Amino acid sequence: MKKENRLLTIDGETLMSQPLTPLNFVVDTLLSQGLHILAGSPKVGKSWLALWLAVTVAKGDPVWGMGVKQGTTLYLCLEDSTLRIQNRLFEITDDAPASVHFTTNSNTLGKGLEEQLRALS
Repeated sequence: MKKENRLLTIDGETLMSQPLTPLNFVVDTLLSQGLHILAGSPKVGKSWLALWLAVTVAKGDPVWGMGVKQGTTLYLCLEDSTLRIQNRLFEITDDAPASVHFTTNSNTLGKGLEEQLRALS
């Protein structure tokens, strides 16, 4: 059997004895730290939701009554112009913090995006 096709398993005893790090939630019980994909039908508000979440987390405001771990956010708005994002920002907030960042152009996963993200830190 080829090694890359091999099913990797862990037995219960080993799993129970491993100290694992709990998830770090950005929005309590809803959104953990890391990469997430927001998918849905066209024109249902995905971009608006992503923008609102990015701004809300950067401000540290609660999301739907859930606590937020305030931090720096990055919104990859790759189908928008800077003007469109600015107009939307004016629609949802009067004070966008410096800790929310936007880009309308980036490399893709596996083709340089990881390096671009590492360079931000």
